Amino acid sequence: MSLPVGTRLGPYEITGSLGVGGMGEVYRARDSRLGRDVAVKVLPPAFAQDADRRARFEREAQAIAALSHPNIVNVFDTGVHAEQMFVVMELLEGATLRERLAGGALPARKAVEYGLQIARGLAAAHDKGLIHRDLKPDNVFVLRDGQIKILDFGLARPTQRGNSGATETATAMTDPGTVLGTVGYMAPEQVRGQAVDARTDLFAFGAVLYEMLSGARAFQRDTAAETMTAILREDPPELTGTRADISPTLDRIIRHCLEKNPVERFQTARDVAFALGTLSGSASGSSATSSAMPAAPVSARSRWLRPLVATIVIAAAAAAGVWIDRRMMPAPASIAFERKTFDPMWVTSARFAPDGQTIIFSAATTGNLPELFAIRQGTFMPQAIGQKATHLLSISSKGELAVIVNAQLQHHRLFSGTLARMTLDGAPRAWLDNVREADWAPDGSNLAVIHHVGAEDRLEYPIGQLRYTATGYLSDPRVSPDGKQVAFFEHQVQDDDRGWVKLLTEKGDIKLLAGEYWGEEGVAWSPDGAQVLFSASMQGGDIEPLAVNVSGTPVVRQRVPSTGAMAVQDVAADGRVLIIADDYRDSIRALLPGRSEEQELPWLNLELEGMLFHDFRTLAFSDLSPSAGPNYQVATRELATGRVVRLGEGFGFGPSPDGRWVGASVVATGAVYAYPTGAGQPVHFDRGAVVQQTQNPHWLSDSRRVLYCGGEKNKPARCYVLHLDGSAPQAVTGDNVTGAWPTSDDKMLLGVTTTGDFVLATIGSDGTTPARGLTPADAVVGWSSDNRSVVVRAGHTVPARIERVDVFTGVRTFIRELMPPDHSGVTDVRLTQWLDGGRVYVYDYSRALDTIFVATERRGR
Repeated sequence: MSLPVGTRLGPYEITGSLGVGGMGEVYRARDSRLGRDVAVKVLPPAFAQDADRRARFEREAQAIAALSHPNIVNVFDTGVHAEQMFVVMELLEGATLRERLAGGALPARKAVEYGLQIARGLAAAHDKGLIHRDLKPDNVFVLRDGQIKILDFGLARPTQRGNSGATETATAMTDPGTVLGTVGYMAPEQVRGQAVDARTDLFAFGAVLYEMLSGARAFQRDTAAETMTAILREDPPELTGTRADISPTLDRIIRHCLEKNPVERFQTARDVAFALGTLSGSASGSSATSSAMPAAPVSARSRWLRPLVATIVIAAAAAAGVWIDRRMMPAPASIAFERKTFDPMWVTSARFAPDGQTIIFSAATTGNLPELFAIRQGTFMPQAIGQKATHLLSISSKGELAVIVNAQLQHHRLFSGTLARMTLDGAPRAWLDNVREADWAPDGSNLAVIHHVGAEDRLEYPIGQLRYTATGYLSDPRVSPDGKQVAFFEHQVQDDDRGWVKLLTEKGDIKLLAGEYWGEEGVAWSPDGAQVLFSASMQGGDIEPLAVNVSGTPVVRQRVPSTGAMAVQDVAADGRVLIIADDYRDSIRALLPGRSEEQELPWLNLELEGMLFHDFRTLAFSDLSPSAGPNYQVATRELATGRVVRLGEGFGFGPSPDGRWVGASVVATGAVYAYPTGAGQPVHFDRGAVVQQTQNPHWLSDSRRVLYCGGEKNKPARCYVLHLDGSAPQAVTGDNVTGAWPTSDDKMLLGVTTTGDFVLATIGSDGTTPARGLTPADAVVGWSSDNRSVVVRAGHTVPARIERVDVFTGVRTFIRELMPPDHSGVTDVRLTQWLDGGRVYVYDYSRALDTIFVATERRGR
């Protein structure tokens, strides 16, 4: 029943109507005590008539009133008048987001700005245990100055449900088995009547952000039932490519919010705010961001984390007076840093022995084939043990080592080979082939392993018992101190270390703990098994130590200053932390026409995939530096002047033959772009139903098409031709082809299958014949001019051995070795371009010089 002007609700006098919503009528009123204008929402009579409902409402209203966040409407008071409950809130001037969207979609910049504020408000409320349950554009208010206010936080509980379909608010309380929310913005768990949590709000947030950018609802059908079915089974149309200002990164953030399974979504609103902040440029360094990322309390059992956090400001051998962001935790006790290695070397893995004092590690002093070393208490020089090409994986409680023998480098510290077991004074005994990584169970009887089978990585624990598979790759499995859980990383794309921290629980479920991160290296457990330590890059900067409770609550989440990448390796029983301080960089070298010596072409110490334009005046390359962002950027460099121009997001696959375009693919989404080298707009290639890229694309000779290999959802990989004019993709190989290199006339291709075999095929034909002379260890660069042989980097060792292989006869011919003049720390050399019979070529290389530290907390201060 509407209230006439002049009605008094306690000290509040109604002065006008502001509107009617699903939760009741809203009025403008005058607070006679404080002399201010307020908004009064009068709630349905059912609130006052139900004692339990009324008590719970009052408790939540008190919690919201105590929240006082700039992105949540302030609640001043509650009361009851004439059997009607009312809520007194701040009076807002502006319009709801629903009203703003009546004029159509918002610019991407504005949508990100609004979304960031909504995410910060959600984060603050979730920290207080408050879940909205009915986030939608109607409940988001935009002030005249652009500030966002979330309405009805915690108040959207029981309402009357009508029959108007996808905009109705459903009736029920929040117990499992009931449905609450607005159809069209409900998460799948709400549709099913299951229990909800903060991740439910994140699904609704994704739907709201999608609507801001598209102007259409993510899930809207003719009836409520059809809309609910769409929420459960369908994904909204892609945003990427519909507008130039919507980046693949933004589209990916939305889709991560809209995952059907809550475990696969962003886990906290802070994670969402951080991801959006990287797009808006306000991910760090502002008070607004800080307010969305409050300090996490430090319990007694987490005091051992303090030396870990302090290690990110290590200088050389020791430090005192360590600075730590006081918003995260109190100042630590004095921290001692003990440097354990002094000679230049590339350290691939390190662990404490069972005595807690001896350190066993694998490292390469030259080249990239590691061997085992031991540092014993009271000594300063590592002692070599074991044989070459041996990579350390784990040390059991009984002192038995798990290692990879005949180790072959795949990416940075990722090796593959044969799992073996050995003692410090004995030879290794082979156990299992095609193993990437492993970790002993606490009793030393078995291991958790990453076993590569076919095209998949398998997490097995114990060996032989499959627990999880991934088509990207898995890494860093670590068994919990009680032996019941396994923490690990999942990376979505081969050779790209971005990914998530996941947990194999005691029940056999897979739980997402944290992520997604730009890069990840190293996992360890706290001695009590309550937390997982890991190292990651939160926004494209250095990899740094972080930690997360197994419950999923962040312990250390905010990025702090660092002197370089820090990879956590192990934690001793007394809390000492073993760390690799990593000085890692990539660069490009080229032999240019008419030159007798190679030229170094550096760019911010992180550049890859250099390829010359055919006029030899410009180099296209992939910029992996922190400033390039989490999805990297493709850039060009004028060789005469050194001038660098960033063209756009993605990992480059070189200039088109006519020089008009530079191609790039976004690792995170698989999207493929052509960036113009002159005037014009980027072109987004239509990939159809292909969702996952398996190899960097290649231009075809007409500069209008690219060869792209990937897989449709739940289907085998194959290769396609994508068209610059927007035509639909065409499959040009049969199934199970994960990569291909076209001949210069586009008639034939060399393909590689999921089993690592090389095959020859005519483009457009499913039939193949075996290619001769190639091995799985060969990295193909491209065809020679005769279209009979290919140039390969043979094996993974350095210097890189370059050979020519006639794929019809199998004859192999050595050409030369490639290596930068300074060999120190060079771990990998990758040939990217071979022209004019080798008189012109380009390669990139990686250099890693590492130091092992042990961080110890000094008590008694």
